[in-house]
Formats: sequence, structure tokens, C-alpha cells
Amino acid sequence: MSIRRTEIQKLKTGQYIMVEEEPCIIKSIERSKSGKHGHAKVRVVCVGIFDNNKRSLTIPSGHMVEVPEIMKGNAQINFIEDISINIMNLESYESFDVDWPQDEDLKNKLRELQASPSKISTTQVEYWQLAGKTLINRVFGI
Repeated sequence: MSIRRTEIQKLKTGQYIMVEEEPCIIKSIERSKSGKHGHAKVRVVCVGIFDNNKRSLTIPSGHMVEVPEIMKGNAQINFIEDISINIMNLESYESFDVDWPQDEDLKNKLRELQASPSKISTTQVEYWQLAGKTLINRVFGI
């Protein structure tokens, strides 16, 4: 699990942040001006990548936050089960199980493949590994 630290004020919409030990994508950032005796605040609204829960936090602008490092790779699908999908990295030939994605388009493509196993061998997926978990991000080659 690779995580780095950065200042909250350097983050932008569309980047990733760790909130409550969950990697999240930033949907909006609001910056407030500092008061007479206070510091400027940053309000972040984000959505969890794996659980799809909305989270918000307010932090002083100089504080450090954790940002997950995303490792991207291409893999071949070995087999598709009702609970998980087994994929194999095309470079290291390492196999591992991945949970079904949250995105409905990806689910439909994978269900299509599950219904016709002959297409599985020609299909590849792009996967992301972040915060110790793996996520299927894209299906191509159908």
C-alpha cells in the first residue's frame, strides 16, 4: 500500500485523497479566506472509489493529507464468478481476485462475457491497485 503526503491546498478536483482509510476521488474543493485571527480553510467533498459513499471534510489550508499512489496495469480475465473475477497481469503473470466493479456499464460488459465464455480469452481489462485493493477500471477487446 503506497501512500504519500501532500498539502491540502495543492489538490484539485478529480484527484484522489484518503479519507477515513478509504481512497476517494475529489468532486469539489472550496477555499475560504482567513479571518482576522484564523487560518484559511479548505472544504473537500469526495466520493469513495470502492464503496461509493459521499464524504466531506474541512481542514486548515496548510495541513498535510494522505494521497494514494495508483498502480495501473493490464490483465487478462481467467474466469468470472458470481462473487469475484480472477485476472492475470500480462507482464508478471500474477493472478488475483477482484471484486465486481460498481459501475453499471462495466458490470454489464462483464456479465456479457460471463454468458459467452469463448470471448473471455480475447478480452483484457485495465486495473488499478490503490490502498491495498484492486479495482477493474476498464474492459476492452470485446
